[in-house]
Amino acid sequence: MLEKENVQSLMNGDYKAFSDIYRKYYSRMSGFANSYVRDPFVAGNLVQDAFMILWENRTKIAPDTNIPAYLLTIVKNTALNHLNRIKTKLRVEDELQKQYFRELELRCSTLDACNPLNMFRADVEEIIRKTIESLPEQCRKVIIMSRFHGLSHKEIAGKLNITVKGVEFHITRALKSLKIELKDYIPFLLWLLSFC
Repeated sequence: MLEKENVQSLMNGDYKAFSDIYRKYYSRMSGFANSYVRDPFVAGNLVQDAFMILWENRTKIAPDTNIPAYLLTIVKNTALNHLNRIKTKLRVEDELQKQYFRELELRCSTLDACNPLNMFRADVEEIIRKTIESLPEQCRKVIIMSRFHGLSHKEIAGKLNITVKGVEFHITRALKSLKIELKDYIPFLLWLLSFC
């Protein structure tokens, strides 16, 4: 226990009295702080802060103040603040991690449910419809009978009163137009077909 004279000297700004207190209690206070914060470097900083607070408040200390208890209270409070900051940081990080995990799960399930074929089907169907509508009438009839009704070249030739070579010409012409209009989708469609 410090004598009242030492406390009075500290209150009067005697740096030697402060140094004596520092040497006498630093090790004990550091051990106490370290037992809670589990980091000697942080514990040392907390104790340094406690001694700074003691020095800054020396004029407000009552002459009968129990300096070790006063210091211990400061160390306790600074260590508690430090641990509470860690708790808050970990809580926030945990929430952010949970939020990121939920977002990641959503992205995974959305991607898993994604059917690439469906993404472009409407676009491709619209291009095919417009391209076929723009073909000359005979060419349009031939490609519809061939590709949509499944008729053979001979059956189409018979129904339209043209030769089989004429059917082939119209099909080639229609497919060339479709190929030109679907040029941006062909690599994707070929890629999809490789999985079929």
